[in-house]
Amino acid sequence: MIAIERLGPEDSAQAEIAVRAFKGSSRAATSLEAFLRNSANYLLVAEHEGEPVGILLAYRLERADREANQMFVYEVGVAPAWRGRRLASALIEEIKDLARVEGMFEVFVLTSRSNAAARKLYARTGAVVEDDSAILFVYPMGLAGVA
Repeated sequence: MIAIERLGPEDSAQAEIAVRAFKGSSRAATSLEAFLRNSANYLLVAEHEGEPVGILLAYRLERADREANQMFVYEVGVAPAWRGRRLASALIEEIKDLARVEGMFEVFVLTSRSNAAARKLYARTGAVVEDDSAILFVYPMGLAGVA
């Protein structure tokens, strides 16, 4: 059985294990505790028999032009052995439920045109393409030791 939960500050050791499993590195548990204490940060972890098999990272964004917030899904990851079992869909549905309960007006996610698996996932879970011509720009800060 798979259990999906949003981790809180009391789950920092569990968060460190999950983040390390999917990202290859992690902040220290004490640093993750502060991250998880921020109610705008959402870390969902799917576990099977105590092992992380899926992860979703999202952020609640406040808007200057609306009273309602929106949810930005930053990343979804599923362990290779668990792909194709609708685990990513379950993680998306869980974050949508949280956003709905908290009165957010939308959930959004970005992906590249070439990421067919992600595009299929988002379409399957009810997302619609708002702008297929968007381009992502980043401003690297060049900070040493920061990844």
